[in-house]
Amino acid sequence: MKRISTAVMLLLLLVVGAWGYNQYMQKVSYHRYLQAQYDRSFYQLVNSIENIETSTGKLMVSSQENTTIPILSDVWRQAFEAQENLSQLPIGQPELDNTSKFLSQIGDYSYSLSKNVADGGKLTDKDYKTISELHNYAVYLGKNLQDLRSKIQGGYDLGNLRKKGTQKMSQIDSKILNVNMSAVNQQMSNYPTLIYDGPFSESQAKLTPKGLTGGNVSYDNAVSIARRFIGKPMDGATKYSPNNGKINAYGIELKPPQNGPSIYVNVSKKGGHVIWFMDQRMVSKVNISETQALNYAVKFLSSHGFSNMENTYSIKANGTVQFNFAPVQNNVRIYPDIVKVKVALDNGDIVGFDATSYYMSHVNRTIGKPKLTEVEAQRKVSKNLKVDSSRLCIIPLDGGKEVLAYEFKGTYGGDTFYVYINAENGTEEKILKIIKTSQGNLTM
Repeated sequence: MKRISTAVMLLLLLVVGAWGYNQYMQKVSYHRYLQAQYDRSFYQLVNSIENIETSTGKLMVSSQENTTIPILSDVWRQAFEAQENLSQLPIGQPELDNTSKFLSQIGDYSYSLSKNVADGGKLTDKDYKTISELHNYAVYLGKNLQDLRSKIQGGYDLGNLRKKGTQKMSQIDSKILNVNMSAVNQQMSNYPTLIYDGPFSESQAKLTPKGLTGGNVSYDNAVSIARRFIGKPMDGATKYSPNNGKINAYGIELKPPQNGPSIYVNVSKKGGHVIWFMDQRMVSKVNISETQALNYAVKFLSSHGFSNMENTYSIKANGTVQFNFAPVQNNVRIYPDIVKVKVALDNGDIVGFDATSYYMSHVNRTIGKPKLTEVEAQRKVSKNLKVDSSRLCIIPLDGGKEVLAYEFKGTYGGDTFYVYINAENGTEEKILKIIKTSQGNLTM
């Protein structure tokens, strides 16, 4: 009888132990998933603040309506996106109140200025003074967010993000409180009711993906597609809700052998296309060069059907390098169809992929002959810019529209700029500034 009781007790202990281990592994997996989401939101927040900083700087040297309005609209859009990502962080709201208010005010102010310019007005000296002040606070906010990110990544886990994030945001927020918003509030009195679904946000919300082909796929099929795309042995797969509203997709968590870090994959329900994936593994040291990493990225894209792609951008961080690629057709670079690939610098593994823009924009295009010659288009460029090179490209405009343009790369005041001139009518469509960092060059 004792032997039977002992056997039963051992069996119960094994069952309870197995159940407990399973619960623990589920908790660890969910913990990693949250880390991935928080890291993504924080990265996008920092990116939006940097874009606001760059755009407000551009406004100080902009004088034409056709460039001023898009820049103001971009500040408005970036402020809205920054607020959205700020709200996703696991940091107490009291520590975010003034920062959120600052982002709201700079967004509203930019909107009102763009509406005023569109109605025939011009930026006044007072406007430029206010923009300069807002720019300085955007610089301050961006610098501190970068500092916060470095501290979090120094000992990165969910607890650190809550603890260090809340403490640091309290310091940042108290500084933002000192912003003199009187000029902003005065300008805003002319536009008391604003809706954050304007030219950029509204168009994105109403756009449907153009690049998805094929019929609907089941979740099981999506799991098989994800496994083949990753190309590594996986022990299991779990469903999760993807944090990407632009494309309707299945969220799949793939679990490597020996309890390795999970890989999160989004597969579109229409067509079964891999939209995005992130490998959470840590990269301990750098063993390969950026050139070697680029070769790995190109081979990866080619193996998955992305051909004739040119690298347009790169940035290094945390032992990885991210490359942006744009397809080229008839020597014309197609910027709306950007694909991002992240490569681990220890062994060349692909640890990140994002084709959201590609599947939102990609179509079979017929590229016509430009009405303007390169020489005629260059006459539309400011004489202050010393042009070094030029090429034809397709660039995205508001509302999902595209335009054939000449891209002129040049320098002014020690800085490098890209100026885009409409190849049909000579309109100056966009200005991008190259920001040099220790990780690589950014185009903003």
